[in-house]
Amino acid sequence: MLRTKFTGVSLAALVALAGPAFGQEYSQAPDLQAAVDAGSLPPVVERLPENPMVVTPIESVGSYGGTWRSALKGTYDTGWIRRTVGYQPLVAYDYEWTEVVPNVAERFEVNDEATEFTFYLREGHKWSDGEPFTAEDLLFALNVMKSPAYAGRKPAFEWDKMTGEVIDPLTFKVTLSDPNGLFLERLASVEGQFIVNAAKHYCGKYFPDVDPAATDNAKAEGFDSWTQAMEQSCFFNFVDEDRPLLFAWRQTTPYDGLNQLIEFERNPYFFKVDTEGQQLPYIDKVQMVQTENVEDIVLKVVNGEIDFSNRHFATVTNKPVIYDGQESGGYTLKATTDARMNHAIFQLNLTHDDPEKRKLYNEKDFRKALSLAMDREEIIDVVFAGQGEPYQAAPRPSSQFYDETLAKQFTEYDPDTANELLDGLGLTERNSDGIRLGYDGEPIRIQLFSPSDQTEFNDIAQLVVEHWKEIGIDLDARNAERSLVYERVQNNTHDMHVWWGDGGMNDAILDPRFYFPFNLESAFAEKWSQYFLNTGSTLAEAPPEEVQKQMDLYIDLIASPDKEEQKEIFGEILDIAAEQFYVIGTVLPADGYVVANEKLGNVPEGQVYTWVYPQPGPMETSQLYYKK
Repeated sequence: MLRTKFTGVSLAALVALAGPAFGQEYSQAPDLQAAVDAGSLPPVVERLPENPMVVTPIESVGSYGGTWRSALKGTYDTGWIRRTVGYQPLVAYDYEWTEVVPNVAERFEVNDEATEFTFYLREGHKWSDGEPFTAEDLLFALNVMKSPAYAGRKPAFEWDKMTGEVIDPLTFKVTLSDPNGLFLERLASVEGQFIVNAAKHYCGKYFPDVDPAATDNAKAEGFDSWTQAMEQSCFFNFVDEDRPLLFAWRQTTPYDGLNQLIEFERNPYFFKVDTEGQQLPYIDKVQMVQTENVEDIVLKVVNGEIDFSNRHFATVTNKPVIYDGQESGGYTLKATTDARMNHAIFQLNLTHDDPEKRKLYNEKDFRKALSLAMDREEIIDVVFAGQGEPYQAAPRPSSQFYDETLAKQFTEYDPDTANELLDGLGLTERNSDGIRLGYDGEPIRIQLFSPSDQTEFNDIAQLVVEHWKEIGIDLDARNAERSLVYERVQNNTHDMHVWWGDGGMNDAILDPRFYFPFNLESAFAEKWSQYFLNTGSTLAEAPPEEVQKQMDLYIDLIASPDKEEQKEIFGEILDIAAEQFYVIGTVLPADGYVVANEKLGNVPEGQVYTWVYPQPGPMETSQLYYKK
């Protein structure tokens, strides 16, 4: 049962406070009260569920009013929307990230085998347009994702193993053909929200199983197909401002690349209240301005135009100017606990199509040499102002999965040993520039394209260029648009890829992309990942024995409903990762920060920051308010 960090009150007790137990009537924001008085909106008691969810504030009960301002970068920064306005999943992570708790679902049950998951909804829960939210909406969303004809984006669920059943309007059961001890965790993650994002009464017009005219309906609204309409209007994108939502704020401006200001207003049917019976959210509106680069966002921060955010700009490099601007900008910095385990993971392509490169990259001593030749202390001093410590791709020291060998092996700066390892591989010949010759007699040149929107990657890479030059390896590091970078990775045409080290805390077991070829972000072995995912791609290739063992172990892990057994199995996976040493890490991130308007109340201190646990969503952003 949920234990909140701030009150120690169980979720069951909080929910029990709803309704008559308050001994008072529900209240609402002044603008909604005015609409009720004018007869254009039903009374608050008719808009709330019979048993609304009660949010115990972090600091204090708030007051209504104000606008929350933040920024989006480019035309597809939907991750920030989904983590702030949009984190209202069926089941959610608790604040401390220790367990999964009810959210949109009032309660849930799981059988002992972890094959049946039953969700009980709230009587009277409504979409933002006032229409009833029922189990039919959950079945609809699941059926779209399961449909072989749906070619849009899908979260990483095994759809062919899932069956949905409407028991009654308020009861929905998911049955899995195989046990899945991580199913609830995936539903609570940022990707699991699909199931509560598509209102059947609105989105059904885009699904042929509901409306035979789905294709015509989609094209009439400017989409190429019903699949595109469903994906962009009903699931992951925010191009349709008319879509009914369950969020605290409903969208009023489409995020379509044309509008610079994306706006949201209070949802009059939001299903949560505070401990005094006030319907949430406290804040009237949310505004997200679309910018073109991080520098623009930093300028807005120091000018006091960002009320609560750490999206894109909260780096070590930007911290001095942001810190100095607090007084004039009217904001403060709050700490975040970084769950990522690395600032940059360098991934050689072990499934390279070039046989000579594949042979070289698959030599463990070659990867060891590159790691030993990396001066991580210089990286820490130059790029991160002395913050952090040398670290490989491994769970953080605070994680239950911490493995010291995996974390610290080959992190010392030892170019002499690196040269000995390379000589031992027979790579003794060099050209006139001092670059070693590979097995094919050609200079060893590794091409690295890093995403241009991640400036720290390039800063690190340029230092590594010089480090590896000292041992006779030519790293050709360049910036490129993220779309180009990922096109090369997905087509397996890259030599090396670099990305953040996700999977450092509790998310390690959910996102082990750097510990074995787990998903398409495992750029060190794209072909083996395709095999594991059973994508049917022509790229798919059966992996070596040790990799196959990790894959088999992870399948066993998923099948276990026992958390201790899961931990034991994951330890075996990490042991193999330590022995194989697939990828090269750089620096363990220090704690981060979030910028908050100095008048903003209920701002958390030390909240975990990572993608799977979608900070700030689990703190319940509807409780943010402006102090009078």
